[in-house]
Amino acid sequence: MTLSNEAAYLYIYSKELTKINKKLHRLSKRAEKEQKKHERTKSIEKKLKYKINHAKITEKIKELTHEHNKYVVTLKRHSIAFEHSLRKEHTL
Repeated sequence: MTLSNEAAYLYIYSKELTKINKKLHRLSKRAEKEQKKHERTKSIEKKLKYKINHAKITEKIKELTHEHNKYVVTLKRHSIAFEHSLRKEHTL
C-alpha cells in the first residue's frame, strides 16, 4: 500500500484504540464502585445485587480487552507496513 493509506490506517486504528481505552477506564471505575458497595452493605440481597453487577461489568471489560488486543495487533502490523512504505518511497 501507499504511504498515505498506511498513515490513514494508523490514524483510524489509533482513534478506535483510544475510544476503547476510555470505555475500559470508565468500566473499571464502575467495577471498583460496585465492589466497594458490595463490601460496605450489610444486607444479603444487596450484596448479591452488587456482586452480580460487578460480574456483568467485568465480563464487559474482558470483551473490550479482547477487542483492544486485536486493535493493538492490527496497529503494529500497519506501523510496520508504514515504516516499510516510508523506506521504499524515500529510500532512507
